Amino acid sequence: MQVKENFFSNDEVEKLHEMTLEVLEKDGVEMDDDYACDVFRRHGAKVDGHVVHIGRDLVDQALSTAPSEFKIYGRNGKYVTLGEGHKVFAPASGPLFVSRGDDHHSNRAEDYKNFQKMDHTSKIMNMLNPNLIEPQDIDRKVVRDYQMAVCLRYTDKPLMGLTTSLQDCQHSIDMTQRFYGSPDDQTVSFGLINPMSPLKYNKTMLNACRYFAERNQATMFPCCSMPGVTSPVTLSSTVVVNNAENLAGIIYAQLIRPGAPVVYSNTSTGCDMRYMTSAIGAPEAVLISFAAASLAKYYNIPCRTGGSLSDAKCVDYQAGQESTLTMLAAMMTSTSFILHSCGVMNSFNTLSYEKYLLDEQNIEMIRKIVNGMKIFTGDKELENISDVGPGGQYISEEHTMEYMYSELYTTRLFNKMGYPSWVKEGKKDAARLAGEKIEERLESFEYPDITKEQESVLREYIGDLYDAI
Repeated sequence: MQVKENFFSNDEVEKLHEMTLEVLEKDGVEMDDDYACDVFRRHGAKVDGHVVHIGRDLVDQALSTAPSEFKIYGRNGKYVTLGEGHKVFAPASGPLFVSRGDDHHSNRAEDYKNFQKMDHTSKIMNMLNPNLIEPQDIDRKVVRDYQMAVCLRYTDKPLMGLTTSLQDCQHSIDMTQRFYGSPDDQTVSFGLINPMSPLKYNKTMLNACRYFAERNQATMFPCCSMPGVTSPVTLSSTVVVNNAENLAGIIYAQLIRPGAPVVYSNTSTGCDMRYMTSAIGAPEAVLISFAAASLAKYYNIPCRTGGSLSDAKCVDYQAGQESTLTMLAAMMTSTSFILHSCGVMNSFNTLSYEKYLLDEQNIEMIRKIVNGMKIFTGDKELENISDVGPGGQYISEEHTMEYMYSELYTTRLFNKMGYPSWVKEGKKDAARLAGEKIEERLESFEYPDITKEQESVLREYIGDLYDAI
């Protein structure tokens, strides 16, 4: 028994696909780059200014070359596989602030290094992200190289890349491949190519998409529209617009390099029309995740949705409830890649130390649910029931000792004790219990081994800043 489903019927998915094809051909997608427009034109698309109109045949051609599964490599033999049947968890990407206890401040290098330590030591996190947060106390001229260097020094897990400028693309891929000593065409990086909803890509993102594809590096196209503001207010129409944005990016990558690794991605959520703000912890985010996973499976492309997403401003009931909904949606479906796995709140704007640890535990609990119940049918189970008999107890049974840890999940950061004991222990809530574990977690970090040659690669990019990482 497993709890996994995409929930959309084939008829519903095909209808969304057909509507998307009409949008792509009739309305088109604005590609704010002459080179990209020329590539589409040479492959038969109609181009009006910078608006590219993409026909069904070109969609089918590009989708036929997009891989259904691929690997991203780290070092020491580590890699992750993206595709249906695999779940890859990755850190937050881009919050402006950090919170710890009652302290709320702009990102600093100390926080950046701390969270990379937590990512490396995490039993949940499969990758590290250089764009986790941007430390404000590092020189703007070198901050992107600094982010990449810290990741390479702190982990042997696979890494995401940087797409914020063409130089950032080049440096993040070059630094990683040189540090690993990997072949030029080995996929060691994963870039975010963000559409500008509705139906537009800017020059920076198109340049990044082209560069990553040319070098056989993975890309995804995470539309993040607000229904009623930057996409239609009806959720199905938002999905159609987002699908057109995704397909336009995927097609461009395939035209640049057929077979380039790509991921279908959707992070559109709800919108609170009272404030015209995104509502990332809304039930609409769950429904859009279901639709995205169904469409990605229809196209036979790896999918990214979800995360532990919340609009809460502190680690409270709202933070836990919203994060559970959005993470559960991703883990129940054929979603393969989950960004923003731990610590995100305040509508993507804040990364919380306490929530990071609580989100890890939440993912473990959801995984227990999604993996379902194993049905034991052997003689041992019936013998155990007979041995205890009516009115007995199972506490001292050998069978209980054998299976209690695998069958029963034990929380570390939730209170399960009786009320009097809880009072005696100081009435600690979950956030406080998590806060007490932060230093212990950071102190558990150990640097992976590094060679003199690898160190010299990092020094070449960040100079004496290396001594501070």
